[in-house]
This record gives sequence, structure tokens and C-alpha cells, in this order.
Amino acid sequence: MAFDVIIVGGGIVGCTSAYYLARAGQKVALIERATIGSGTTGNSFAWVNATAKVSDEKYHRLNALGHAMHARLAAEFGEQTLGVTPSGALIVVARSDAAGYAATREQARLLGEYDYPSAWIGTKELRALEPHVAFPDDAEAIYSMSDPYLDAPRFARAMADEVRKGGGTVLENCAAGALQATDDGVVTGIMTDEGLMEAPNVLVATGPDTPDTLSAITGYDGYATRFPMHRVPGLLVTTPSTAPRTLVRHVLYMSIGPEFHAQTTPGGGLKIGSDETDGLISEDQSPENLRRAAGKLLKRARDIIPGFAGEACLDECTLDVGIRAYPEDGMSLAGPMPGARGLYVIATHSGITLAPAVGSLITEAIMTGAMPEQLEPFSLERFQAFA
Repeated sequence: MAFDVIIVGGGIVGCTSAYYLARAGQKVALIERATIGSGTTGNSFAWVNATAKVSDEKYHRLNALGHAMHARLAAEFGEQTLGVTPSGALIVVARSDAAGYAATREQARLLGEYDYPSAWIGTKELRALEPHVAFPDDAEAIYSMSDPYLDAPRFARAMADEVRKGGGTVLENCAAGALQATDDGVVTGIMTDEGLMEAPNVLVATGPDTPDTLSAITGYDGYATRFPMHRVPGLLVTTPSTAPRTLVRHVLYMSIGPEFHAQTTPGGGLKIGSDETDGLISEDQSPENLRRAAGKLLKRARDIIPGFAGEACLDECTLDVGIRAYPEDGMSLAGPMPGARGLYVIATHSGITLAPAVGSLITEAIMTGAMPEQLEPFSLERFQAFA
């Protein structure tokens, strides 16, 4: 089997990259060791945004590109096809939290400077937008009206379907084996569970498993321990439907008290998480500890949303732990692997937002042999080990 590009990893980044490569006329094969969208993609809060990424302008611009490209894809294929819910997002802070309020106002200022669609709103507007949420009298917020929620596995499957329609190959339950290359380090293909697949380009897009994938396919154990990326677990609790009420109408980030985030799923339940409970499960992901952390999270949700059942619905909830990819400096890793011609890597946090941006830009890099300007700041060569 001969291809132009083989993509290893069937999450949202791998599937979207395969889509853009196929659309550009490349003969592609997408291989996934399990099923499409079943890894981190299926255990993500899935807020498409550049709202929360303002500290570095180039990184914000990359996320804003992903945000804009999601909107274009939704217009092309339809929101329902891609699993897009155009909810908007609220980042809520209290004036009484002097430090938090100042930081959020600065975030809003930068969003305005970057020309990102957002507005600052007060308590009256908040209560009108979210009537079931108990906001304190001094609550204010950034309102990012164009930020959607994404059913990320549905989106990934839709991208994989487009690859198939374009004549590409999508193989599930197919693990990658040894990378094939010449003595000069020129990629010629990769072994898989389906046998040898030949291609001059291989793209690794396996999220938090990237270090282990690189170690496995190259035979170099150092990637597993020295690759500049961390695995960070996050707990998400999905509740049963809150019908007949929609208790949360937007993507909601509360910075009043312990950080808390929530949204309503297509099934009508709440999907909730918190940096605080993520910390509680970082070292202990036993069923007992996950249940304990989930109970705390549900209580916090009931305090914020008085009409919610809280801990009483724990036994009916789904508890998911998503392992997120966190590059050492917090920004994306994307581009060619130094020392191996034809081997490319994408590893990033915020893959839900970034998938169309990095997928289209890596397509340009593979087809032209040159890094696009928007991707250059995120190459692996910024780390000394790869310089």
C-alpha cells in the first residue's frame, strides 16, 4: 500500500489534518489503534475558543485561526453534521476579587486589541443570559458570543468520513509499528497491524501519547522520557438530562470561588469540571477517589445552580478522565521532527480548537517543504534538545 502521507492517530487533530491533506490532493492513510475520536478527543470539555489564550499573541492568533476555520467548516458542512452548538461563552468574575477582576479585565482588553469577538457585560446582562445561575451582585463577565461547544468525537468522525469520500484510507483498530527510513533518515513508510504502508511522509498526531508513539516507532526510548510534553489528567462529570430546564445556556467559566466550568450537552445534561477537582485526581484516579472528587464537583454545581440536583444524581452521572497533552511551555508543538526527513509531529493542548488551524498549516508544510509563518513559532526547534 503506497500513499503520499500516513497519519498516525485518529483523534480530532489527526482526522482534521487528514481531511486537509486529502482535500489538497494527497493520497492519505489515517490509522488509529482504537476507534476514531475515542481518546482525549472523547474526554474533552470541547470549548472552541481563543478567549482563554491571550498571554502570547502568536498563540492567540493560532487559536483564533482555528476558531474561524471551525466557523467556516460549520458553514460548509452544517452545524449538526459536525456537532457544533453555537452557545457563546461567559467568563465570570466578581469585583470583590481584586486580583481576579484585574486579570480578567486585562484579558478583555487584550481580546479587544486582538479584535476577537467579545464584550464586557455586567450582572444584569449575566442574569438575563443565564437565569438559572446564582450570580453574586458584583458579578461581571467576558462574553465571547461566537465561541461554540463541539461534540468532538462527532466532528472527528465527520472529518474521517470526508477522507474516505475523497478516496483516502481510514483504518481503525490498527496500531503503528516501526518507522521505515533510509540510512540517511529519509522516511519511506511505516509498519502497521495491516502490514507495511509506504509513504514519504508520516505525521504523528497521538496527543498525550506522542512521546510513547515516537519511542515505539523509532526505537529510541529517550522520546518517552525527554519529549517536552506532559500528560495532565482532567475529570469531567456528565449528568443526566436536566429537562424540562436548560440550567446552563452557554459555556460557563466561573472564577468566583474555586474555578468551575459547565455547559449543557446535546443530551440535555450538564458537563462540568474544575481545576480544583483536577488537582484532587492528578495522583489518584482510583474509582473511590474519582467518585469523591465528582461528589465535590456536583456540590459546587448545586451551589452555583440552585435548581440542580447536585450530589443526589451522582449514581446517574458519567465520570470521565481525559489525559491532556501539555507541552512544556504551554504552546503547541507542530512541524517536522529534526533529523528525520518526512516525519512530522503535532502535539498540543487545545487540540479541539486548534485542529483546523494546525491541520491546514501542517498540510502546507508537508506539501511545500517549508514551515508556514504562522506555524514557525511552534516548531520543535525552539527546545534545546531539538535545536
